[in-house]
Amino acid sequence: MSAPTGPADARDRLLAPLRDLRDSLRLSSDHLDRDRGWWQHHRFTTEYPIFVEHESRATHIGVCQPLVVPGVLQTTAYALAATAAITGRAPDDPAVLARVEVRLSRQHHLLDRMSGEDPPRLTVVLDEIVLRRPVGGVEVLRAQLDELLLLGALDTVTVVIRPTEDGAHAGLGGYFELLSFPGGNTDVVFLEATATDSLLTGADAAAPYRDSLGRLVPAQPDRAAVLGTIRAIRNSLA
Repeated sequence: MSAPTGPADARDRLLAPLRDLRDSLRLSSDHLDRDRGWWQHHRFTTEYPIFVEHESRATHIGVCQPLVVPGVLQTTAYALAATAAITGRAPDDPAVLARVEVRLSRQHHLLDRMSGEDPPRLTVVLDEIVLRRPVGGVEVLRAQLDELLLLGALDTVTVVIRPTEDGAHAGLGGYFELLSFPGGNTDVVFLEATATDSLLTGADAAAPYRDSLGRLVPAQPDRAAVLGTIRAIRNSLA
């Protein structure tokens, strides 16, 4: 796989799978333009489209994910396998396809913003086990790690890997996404679960997650070392 020269190249790689998913779901609009009925029909919680709208405006997105690659960085095959396993539905179930389409759309939109002026930044903290868990099988995982290598090399993306040998760390509290906005607007925290989602707003609600992210991300992240770790694990896959 050839390396992208920037976020626009990564964005453009998503066009074909996005078109295929939208064709299969007979969609004619972007995820940001869909009404409440569409989200309800595909079994999204009422909080999810609100989160997606917030995410589309955030200037910094901080994600902590100790279990799987975050949705905003997933490949199509990885997203289908993960979503099917979590929801207990077949990979071609419309509800699964809708979730995957939204995840790829979020990624496409984020990369599009990153290729423009005043780009947002993305910081992702992963537990090392995420890089070793064969979601969808070894070939799917290998392709996902290839994608992480490409996206992790972008100037606007910071990936942090927490080694298993480090033992307990602040990220073991579970997945969260912290959204920050321009002009000092209040941070938003999104918590996603199988049956329900939560949106937390206000300085007091966001403070514990901002503190956790601060303890998880080094003051000067070593991009080369992180990419080296991902590459080594990728190459070790049988």
